[in-house]
Amino acid sequence: MRWILFLTAAWALIGCSTTREINITTKPADALISVDGADRGKGQVVESLSFKGDEVHHISAKRLGYRDEDVPLTSQYDKPDLLIELKPRTKQFTVHVEPVPATISVDGKPQGDAPVADTQLILPFTVDANNQPITHTIQVSRPGYQPAEQVVRWDDTTTNFTLTMDLMRKDLVIRTNPTGAAVTIGDKVMGKSPIEAKNFPFPPDPATGQIAPLTVVVNKAGYDPVTTKIDWDNGRRDYEISLVPKSKTIHVTSDPPGADVTIDGKPLEKDSSGNSIARLSFPPTDDRGTPKTYNAVVSKKTADTEWAPEELTIGWDDGKSQYSATLSEVKTRPVDLLKPKAVRTDDGWQLVPEVVKTLGMKDVGEANSEPPTRITELPVGTTIDSLVSSPDGQFLAFAVLSGTTKGNFHSQIQIVKADGSAGTNLFGDGRSLDLTPSFTADGANIVFASNRGGRHVSIWQMATTGEGGITQLTSGDSTDLYPTVDSDPKPRLYYQSFIDTRPDPRIYMTQLGTTLRTDLTQAGGEQPRVSPKADAVIYTAVNAKTGKREIFQISDRGVAPANITNTPNFDSFDPVWSKDGNKIAFVSDRAGDNPDTHTNYDIYILDLKHPDKPIRVTTNNSWDDCPAWDPGGKFLYFRSNRGGSWQVWRIALK
Repeated sequence: MRWILFLTAAWALIGCSTTREINITTKPADALISVDGADRGKGQVVESLSFKGDEVHHISAKRLGYRDEDVPLTSQYDKPDLLIELKPRTKQFTVHVEPVPATISVDGKPQGDAPVADTQLILPFTVDANNQPITHTIQVSRPGYQPAEQVVRWDDTTTNFTLTMDLMRKDLVIRTNPTGAAVTIGDKVMGKSPIEAKNFPFPPDPATGQIAPLTVVVNKAGYDPVTTKIDWDNGRRDYEISLVPKSKTIHVTSDPPGADVTIDGKPLEKDSSGNSIARLSFPPTDDRGTPKTYNAVVSKKTADTEWAPEELTIGWDDGKSQYSATLSEVKTRPVDLLKPKAVRTDDGWQLVPEVVKTLGMKDVGEANSEPPTRITELPVGTTIDSLVSSPDGQFLAFAVLSGTTKGNFHSQIQIVKADGSAGTNLFGDGRSLDLTPSFTADGANIVFASNRGGRHVSIWQMATTGEGGITQLTSGDSTDLYPTVDSDPKPRLYYQSFIDTRPDPRIYMTQLGTTLRTDLTQAGGEQPRVSPKADAVIYTAVNAKTGKREIFQISDRGVAPANITNTPNFDSFDPVWSKDGNKIAFVSDRAGDNPDTHTNYDIYILDLKHPDKPIRVTTNNSWDDCPAWDPGGKFLYFRSNRGGSWQVWRIALK
């Protein structure tokens, strides 16, 4: 027993030794392995360990970028393999985010779901394949801001970082049409277009965190301001903004209503009330922004009435939309007067057509007497030549002129009933130029001027019934007009003549049936008319100083000429005898009271016993001429353009 105890005690003193073989690996696999302080190399190491009693072996691993690891092994470790996992070395950082909380990511991996203003980050720092220390990228992001980031390293001397996110920015180019407009973005005045802005910020909406559109205001004198929005638009750079000129809808009313309105020659549309309406634009005309103005013409014309056009200036007028025009009724009508004009050429005197512009009053009445009676109903555009009444007062004779060129100038004599009843007799071939008819004293014939015999105009005679032939009474190298035959037992013909060899018209008298003729005046004259008593002739002559015509009286044989009008500054012509030979009717512009300032002729009566007191018969302000007496002395017939056309009228005498 004692021996046994001794052995036991000895074993205890000597110890029991155990050996084990252990396969040692590391993670990462290339760590340096040490056993009880002695290096064993990198990677896998197979180590035979003996354990005596409570002996402890220290297995260590280390690698750049990792924390050293020490594993104590005792005999109690009974596994054949030992894996030592090295932990990366770490470093703690404090991150502050400005200007608003944001989502934090490290190397692209979010570090949480909610935005934060501050956070603590513990980051591992290993090495790369070249054993260079790795870095980490800390990024903060939030909608409406540009991300901010910070690269952190193991050897950074600070661990506190503030990451400031900038606003979203982009370059802007803003153009306007037209250019030169003032551009404001938000509250920042940018200048005149086109403008370029580098890195312009786009702040987010605080409520939503999303990029808020920028308000852009564009102003230019003469245009309505334009306010628009510019969004982020995926970084779009270029923008163009069109300015719209001021515009408005105008309404134009008129008195009388329903007038037509034109602007630049284009008629405006009308609304249901008959007023003109248009949408007008008012672009500026200069750098000061002066708006364009329009000139509108307001006019109205119906079949019976015409009003003088009225011009309206339509400007911007602070947006005024209602305009009105009061039209004045046109009381005159333009009427062309076709008349023969004696012209002296190399081939002698010739009658050529002349068109005179005249104005006739719309109103056919008279101011202080009963309105005259219209005798004829000739078409508008017809021109009547001189007028004459038959001795018995039943008929009127006149020529109707046609053609405005020398080659087609012609006329035809008409005889109509003096009371205006139906019935017209036409004389002549309608191709010749037949003019200035007058009746013989017995009314059986008419004498007239005509070119039917050749190049010159001569005097002819024909029966008023139109039966029988036509007799030529004058001939020669002259142009003869205004024939009149007296009532002598041996009738005499008086007429006006343009002799090819003389520059002035002459007045001749010839005994019918003879070739002899008498030149009645020393100074010449026109429009001779022999008195019913066959003892005197009245005619017109031009005042050499004033160029106006005056009326003269001379004996039937050319003795003692006398000026019976004595108005050198007024035009007097178309004299005609009353049946008793005591008065003459004539035409003059002496009244001078036409409000329309156009040449106006009126009919006058002059009592030869009181030639200084002529009586005005017509006062209409139309062109009245060619008077003809009613044999009874109760009426005067005359030609007039009143009403807008040439017609024969009859007016009662007081």
